[in-house]
Amino acid sequence: MNERATILTVDDLVSVSSFGLSSLAGGDGLTREVLWAHSCELRSPEQWLGPHELLMTVGHCVPHDDEGQKDLIAHLDRAGLAGIVIGDHETAPEVSDAMKTEADTRGFPLLLAASRIPFAVIARHVAAASSSDRVQQVLTLSKVYQIATSAADGATLVEELATLLNVGLSVVDCLTGLDVLTSRGAADSTVSRRERRFPLSGDHRAELLVREHPNEPIDGFLLIHLRKVLETAADRVTVTADHRTELSERAYRDLRSVTDPSEVTPLLQGHTPDRGYRILAFPETERRKIGRAAAVLDLPVLLGSEELLAFMYVPVAEIDRVRSMAEDFGLPMGASSTFEDVRDLRPAAHEAQRALETLRFSGQLWAEFDSRPVSVLARSEREMAAIVDSVLGELGDPSPSSTKLRTTLFAYLRNDRKWQETAFELGIHRQSLSYRLQRIQAVLGLSLSSSADIASLWIAYQAWEASGR
Repeated sequence: MNERATILTVDDLVSVSSFGLSSLAGGDGLTREVLWAHSCELRSPEQWLGPHELLMTVGHCVPHDDEGQKDLIAHLDRAGLAGIVIGDHETAPEVSDAMKTEADTRGFPLLLAASRIPFAVIARHVAAASSSDRVQQVLTLSKVYQIATSAADGATLVEELATLLNVGLSVVDCLTGLDVLTSRGAADSTVSRRERRFPLSGDHRAELLVREHPNEPIDGFLLIHLRKVLETAADRVTVTADHRTELSERAYRDLRSVTDPSEVTPLLQGHTPDRGYRILAFPETERRKIGRAAAVLDLPVLLGSEELLAFMYVPVAEIDRVRSMAEDFGLPMGASSTFEDVRDLRPAAHEAQRALETLRFSGQLWAEFDSRPVSVLARSEREMAAIVDSVLGELGDPSPSSTKLRTTLFAYLRNDRKWQETAFELGIHRQSLSYRLQRIQAVLGLSLSSSADIASLWIAYQAWEASGR
C-alpha cells in the first residue's frame, strides 16, 4: 500500500496478487489516485465516471478499431479517470498497439484483469480503502446543499460554492454566450488552472465552466450534485431575465399609445424621455437573444417589434453600452437621431429603420440616421449646389472613380432603374453594373430600393443637370 494510508493508487491494486491485474501500458501513471472503481459497459464511459475513478469493463465499451481505441484512452484521460481495467473475457476486443501507445504517451494506466476475478472484489477493496475520503465527501456534499438553500441570490450561491470547492465557477447562457452566474475567481488568469466544461440540462440551455487546480479536480460524485444545484440557479436567473424582457416589450407597446411614461420609468432606471432617447432597429430574429442579454447586463431599455424588425428604446446616456453589446454579438443596428418627446416614438422608429437599411451595403454594424432635407425645387445656384453636395457627397468630386460611379448612377436614374437599358447605355456587362450600384450605395449610405432615397437622388441629379456641372 501507498505510505499515505488514506490514498490508494493504481499501483497499489496491481501489487495485490490475488486481483490478477497486469499493466499493459501507461506505466508512468500507476501513481494515480483511485477514489472509486466502477464497472461500465456503455459507450462513452467518460460521461458516467469522473476524476480518480477506475473504469472496469469486459470490453463492450471498447471499440474494435485502432483509432477508436486510441480515442477512448484520450477521452478517459481528459475526464481525469484513474485508469481502465479490461477483463480477460471473450467479449473483449484485442488491445491494439495504437491503444497501448496512446496510454504510454499519456501515462494512463491500461490494465488487464484475470478472468477469474470478479470486478466486485476490486470495487469493495477500493471502497474500503477510501472510506474516510467518502465520509469527507458526504460532509462536503451536505455543505453544498446547505449553501444552496441559504444563499440569498445566485451571485452569493456561486461565490460560496467556488470558495468551498476551491475552484472558479461560471455558468454561461448558451443563447447569449453571457455569464449568468460567475465567481470572482473564475477569470483569474494569475493562477494556473485547468478548465472543464459541462452541459447543464435545465429548462434553458447553459454550460458550466469549472476552473480547477491541476491536482485538485472535483470528483464525479460531487460534480453531479454541483451541476444540479447550478442548473436550478441558472434557470432562475434566465426566467427572471426573460420576464423582464416581456415587461419591457409591454412597456414599449404602451409608450406608443400613451403620453405619460411614468409607468415604465422603473424599467428605465430613472431615464425619462425628456432627458433624451434614441430608437435602435435590428433584425427581429435576434430579438429574444438581445432581450435576454440586455436583461442580464441590466441595461435600462425597452424592446418592441413590427413585422421583420425589432426596435429598442434606449436612453441617450446608455447608447454606448448598448452599441458595445451589439458589436460583441456582431449584430447590425440602425440608430435614430435623439428625441425628447415620447409622442415621437413612431418617427424615431422610422429613422432607425432607414439607418438599418443602409447597412446592407456598407458591411458595417452600426449606422446613424442621416437627415438630408431636399427641396423639391431649388430656387438658386446656391441651393442647387447645397442639394448636390448633401446628397451626392464624394460622388460629386471630379476624380475618375467618382465620375464613373456618378455617371452610372445618373444613367440608372434616367433609365427608370432598368438594368438592361442602363448596361447598354454604359456599354458594360450587367455584373459590372451590379458591382457599381453596390459601390454607389456603400459610398452614399443610401438604398437604391428605397423610394425616399431614390427621390433624393433624382432631385440631386436634376440639380446637377440644371447647374450645368
